[in-house]
Amino acid sequence: MSNQRGYRRGAQNRVAITGGWREPRGRGRQHNAGNQRQGPPPRQMELLASVSRSSGLEKDGDTLKNPKVQQEYRGFIQEKAGRIFFDICKPSDIITEVEKNHRIEAQENVLILLRKLREGISSSNRRDHFAIEVYETSLFLSSIFASPRHASAIIPYLVPELYLSCPSPHPNVMPAILVSLAHHLLVSYPSQGPFQQQLDSIPTSVFPKTSVARLWIASLSASVRTRDYAKFEKLSRQTSILHALGLPENSLPQSGSGQKSDLGLLAICASIDALRHRTRETTWSVMRSAYRELACQSESQTRSWLERSLCLQSNLSSQSTMALDDWLQQQSELGTVRPKEGVEGRWIVCKIRM
Repeated sequence: MSNQRGYRRGAQNRVAITGGWREPRGRGRQHNAGNQRQGPPPRQMELLASVSRSSGLEKDGDTLKNPKVQQEYRGFIQEKAGRIFFDICKPSDIITEVEKNHRIEAQENVLILLRKLREGISSSNRRDHFAIEVYETSLFLSSIFASPRHASAIIPYLVPELYLSCPSPHPNVMPAILVSLAHHLLVSYPSQGPFQQQLDSIPTSVFPKTSVARLWIASLSASVRTRDYAKFEKLSRQTSILHALGLPENSLPQSGSGQKSDLGLLAICASIDALRHRTRETTWSVMRSAYRELACQSESQTRSWLERSLCLQSNLSSQSTMALDDWLQQQSELGTVRPKEGVEGRWIVCKIRM
């Protein structure tokens, strides 16, 4: 199974994203009002030609190069994204497979619309805080919606190039950097070449070598590289992420929040959750080679150790956390373990065939 499919499966099983998305305010609403509209009406926004596909030859092929239209298109996307955030407030374990597929299709549609907007921004050579906001939002949603394909296309333009071409302040530069670095750890796993190249490309003026966030991501990558999974589990917890960002515990945004900083935090947590899932496969392979039997009775030390080592707890929500018994049952169906007859809570490990 490819990384893309595994990543997307995580999106299907992921529970409600707790951070909300508010409707456009201020300037965005003014552009949507009556005679002040500069671009096509909302029902035609979806059909605006992509700059890259039209090459300026189709009707309205250059429309998205217009800064005022870009602003309106951004508001149009925000309304669609807001509906998605509202819809995913229902935990994934109580929705049907059809609803899951519809959720993924809606998420992909928003990411495609954002890609069209980025093409217009890039073609018009726009380099300002609006451009940065669009690229940041695209990156954060790509992570939250578990779409590494979109993230891979965004990162080279945003980190660090776009930040360096636009004057400060950049309030969300730290979350964007950490999401980009976590993305490289995930999609290139176990190789860390792209991660190191990305890290080296970021000036220390933007990402200081002594910053807590840089020390944290460097330690996290080292734990993955050396297969120190006990250390990796500690460094990839939500509390470690919040500490790296200088935030207090219990800072994960609650439902209804519409702050961009909340979106960045959710994106980091989603990226690290995906990395925890990815490393779990390697950890489990090591365990299968080392142990013949696992004692997982309630409140046993082995049970607690397994839950930590396999990184079963989610950084996003307790509803996303998989119970050890459920995970072992899944592994039993895959043929990697089987329950020991006559002994509750004990599992026989099926050895890997060499």
